[in-house]
Amino acid sequence: MKLLIILLCLVSQIAEKHKELDVLKAKLSTVRTEIKQLEKQKVGTLIRVEKIDEGISLTIKYIDELTAQESREKTKIHELTMEIAKLEANMGVRKDDLRERLIRLYKWTPFYKLEILFSSKSLPQILSSSYYLQILVKDDQKAFFEFKSDWKRYLTDKKMREDLITIIEQRKKEKETELTQLNNERKKKNDILYKVEKQEKEKRKMEKQLKSAQRKLEELIVELEKKRAKVKSGNNYLENSRGTLSWPCRGKVVTKFGKIIHPKYNTTTKNNGIDISASYGDNVLSIAPGRVVYADRFMGYGNLVLIDHLDGYYSLYGHLAEILVSIGKEINEGRIIGRIGESGLLSGPMLHFELRKDGKPVDPLAYLK
Repeated sequence: MKLLIILLCLVSQIAEKHKELDVLKAKLSTVRTEIKQLEKQKVGTLIRVEKIDEGISLTIKYIDELTAQESREKTKIHELTMEIAKLEANMGVRKDDLRERLIRLYKWTPFYKLEILFSSKSLPQILSSSYYLQILVKDDQKAFFEFKSDWKRYLTDKKMREDLITIIEQRKKEKETELTQLNNERKKKNDILYKVEKQEKEKRKMEKQLKSAQRKLEELIVELEKKRAKVKSGNNYLENSRGTLSWPCRGKVVTKFGKIIHPKYNTTTKNNGIDISASYGDNVLSIAPGRVVYADRFMGYGNLVLIDHLDGYYSLYGHLAEILVSIGKEINEGRIIGRIGESGLLSGPMLHFELRKDGKPVDPLAYLK
């Protein structure tokens, strides 16, 4: 019974995750179509890179989900194998028992009424023998139906196991296809960035696009400040926590706050935060309590989370592989809000982290311990 409950739970879980896979696959297909459309249009390099990054991020997520689903299906196959073995053992015992009962019933059936009549010494004994005979017949019927039920479950489980084995083989092939697609998407992005690196005109265009993305982010923060009520916490948490705040992730600062010249593209921009090199998929944490006011893709910043900490302070977490919070969510310090990703012009997996005070960027290193 316990094994059956586990199987039912696994079936439900696999079905639910299969729906999620279908949704993710449809979204991935849409993004890939958009990438092809952008290739035909004369759009900015940053827009194309951003869309390719979105495709790469979704492809990685889809491959991870395929792997997780495959693991769940293998677990189900294991449970089904155990259930099948148990049913085979039970049916073996019941089959022998039923064979003996059927032989006995076959030999006895034509004469059982006469045997009861002539072997009984009184009417009460006849009635008693008939009563117990009916009980035996019902017991035989019960044994037969239990065997029939086990047989149906046995056939169903075997078919389900065979189907799952086929599905797993299909998943392996699909993963191989997606890995090839992922490599192609990364190559496409590298080819675009190589062109920027080699052509001065493309560098200047990229510089303008990056500055435009920064302005749009500043405009977003200004709009958010206008929309929300001017609530002051009164405790100035971030201001009073200078030099003591926990880091948003583990890693090494590779680009500091302020004016920078990109090492590959020789473009001059102001870095409004810091870039922290980390391992792909590592947790990204909120540095302080606050409320999520933005959690989506943003041009130039990839997957972006913006947290309002009151008193005019905002923290920004860019180029995430995955966002794990939603707009309006109240969060505590140390809450996991996303995973380290690799997008935009970043060289390898890293987090772009910013702090804003009254809409203006401030050096995060002055606040982190």
